Amino acid sequence: MNHRNASPPMDLNQSTKITRAWEAFLSGQHVPEAGMRRMVLASWQRSHSQQVDPKLSRAPVDTDRLVRAQSAHSELIESAAPILCDTERHLREAGVIVLLCSPSGQILELRGSRKILDLGLDANITPGGLWHEDVCGTNAVGTAIMVDQPIQLYGPEHFCEGIKRWTCAASLIKDPVDGRLLGALDLSYNDARLDVHALPLVISAARRIEANLYGREMKRQHFLLENYVDRYAHRPHDGLLLLDRCGRLLRWNEHAPTALARLGITLPLKRGTMLEEGLATRGGIEDRCGPELPAWIKPDWVHPLVLDGHRAGSVVIVPVQAAARLVASSGNSADHGHGACDARLAGHRSLGMRRALEQAERVAALEIPLLIEGETGTGKEVLAREIHQRSGRRGKPFIAVNCGAIPRELLASELFGHTEGAFTGARRGGHAGKFEQAHGGTLFLDELGELPLDLQPYLLRAIECKELVRLGSASSRPIDVRIIAATNRSLRKQMACGQFRDDLFYRFHVSIVLPPLRERREDMDRYIAHCLEELARRHGLHRSLHPRLISALKRHSFPGNLRELHNLVEQMAVMSDRSELDLPDLPEPLCSQLGQSDPVDAAPQSLRRSERQAIFKALSAERGHRGRAAQRLGISRTTLYRRLIAYGVIDEPVADLDTADSARPSMPQAPRALQ
Repeated sequence: MNHRNASPPMDLNQSTKITRAWEAFLSGQHVPEAGMRRMVLASWQRSHSQQVDPKLSRAPVDTDRLVRAQSAHSELIESAAPILCDTERHLREAGVIVLLCSPSGQILELRGSRKILDLGLDANITPGGLWHEDVCGTNAVGTAIMVDQPIQLYGPEHFCEGIKRWTCAASLIKDPVDGRLLGALDLSYNDARLDVHALPLVISAARRIEANLYGREMKRQHFLLENYVDRYAHRPHDGLLLLDRCGRLLRWNEHAPTALARLGITLPLKRGTMLEEGLATRGGIEDRCGPELPAWIKPDWVHPLVLDGHRAGSVVIVPVQAAARLVASSGNSADHGHGACDARLAGHRSLGMRRALEQAERVAALEIPLLIEGETGTGKEVLAREIHQRSGRRGKPFIAVNCGAIPRELLASELFGHTEGAFTGARRGGHAGKFEQAHGGTLFLDELGELPLDLQPYLLRAIECKELVRLGSASSRPIDVRIIAATNRSLRKQMACGQFRDDLFYRFHVSIVLPPLRERREDMDRYIAHCLEELARRHGLHRSLHPRLISALKRHSFPGNLRELHNLVEQMAVMSDRSELDLPDLPEPLCSQLGQSDPVDAAPQSLRRSERQAIFKALSAERGHRGRAAQRLGISRTTLYRRLIAYGVIDEPVADLDTADSARPSMPQAPRALQ
């Protein structure tokens, strides 16, 4: 096997020539090219230009950064672990240290005998050691990263004096899908018998690690495709984009081109496309609203798919109608003044909502952290967006983050961003987190109570000092962001239990409480009207609700609040062919619960007579089969049985409707009054 950056084993004569060439290079004299590899000389020149000390005896060590790096590169470490152990076991007698390094050249893990590891400590060949070329000069790990290919370096070819006793061979580990650098594998030794074999061995071991990574990626992609087909592919009108965890396109549906065209987005719809590659008209790397998502994607379009506690990817649902509205409004969104108001917030009659909106109006212009409290589905994000529109930051970014929907391992990067090489899968050039994306505008932190305790000090520092530090960086960045947070938990109780920091809690000393829907019954009519308008606009379904159904809905407690109401109205509209929805259109068990509160006896006598006639006509046409009669009438079998009980035709409901129909008696006779 031939390798471009391998050379024949070095004898004593050749070693002496390289040493003299190094001395001549350091003294500024002419370096004879005989016996010198151009690649090595070029690395010496880079090292000199970076002012690396040639007398350096050991690599610097950054243990604080090591902990973060090991966490960030956990998948690389797990995939490499069996190969590291296997390689070290086969080469133990030769005295080899097997190193796994991050893309920045920091040692993450190593294997070797105790004797050889003790020798390595003299040069800080140890976890946390920094071996990038601009830190330690010419060395196998750092130089392989610089030249982007495997390399073998003999002792005298190293730039720094303290590591010239070692011979090293390194190979890069790359993402098996798109070729991004994930790390480097190195064999360091001082036994000349390995010179011929070291580079082929380390290349082979690196390919085995890549194979393990590829197996994990295929497992994730299978999971993503399976969930996409089972849970999302049936949507009839919306554009769908299936993305892996790095934002690469895996699949899309036939509506995606239309949705993207209405947004003015030119995106090559082919497998492996990164979303930012096709942004011809707007957005860029620094504008993305997620680890891999550009700014034109609204946060509520993104549905993360989590496998084994880690985000495996996302489905982006782009509503075709919403895409058209977004484009239509994008030209004047910055012109929204204090008079603009979300239609869902206008005209409230309930006292609790009027109080909440008055408080929102009062604090909108104030540059203070704000907490919105309320049960799930009460409209906390809608109110936060309205406050943003009424503030001096209107027209600037509004970035929403759900702290409970993002795996803990990803949340820090999601919020604060990362540098290149900060962890496995980190983007080239780094990535701006939500704080930086919201610069100049508003950052909405939903489900604040779900924020892990160890991340809370970083949020507190960002609020108090108006600066942050990206993962993998040592320097701070200024930020100008207003924080609006929301929670459906009692933060005071969490604070008492030690789950929420008191100093962070008191930073959100101004709060607004949104009442649950059961305390806004005066506003139910307008909420229902808004749901029907949305159905007509998004799906072309034109429906109305019978007053009897509206009355029943007002009696329901709606534990899911506005979200439950919207989903319920949408379900009834989709599942019914009638233009006017009524009590029978309610899904079970709501139909039984709410229908019993509105008994048949309360209906006018003429309506009851018409209903009885219709029921017996259907039963006669279906030869007494109650299930088919219910279908003919457009009602559920439960509703039909309830009506038959009310009219005295049967005494009590039948537990098993299917069995009742199959073993039904002869057609019941109508009461004498109907004959």
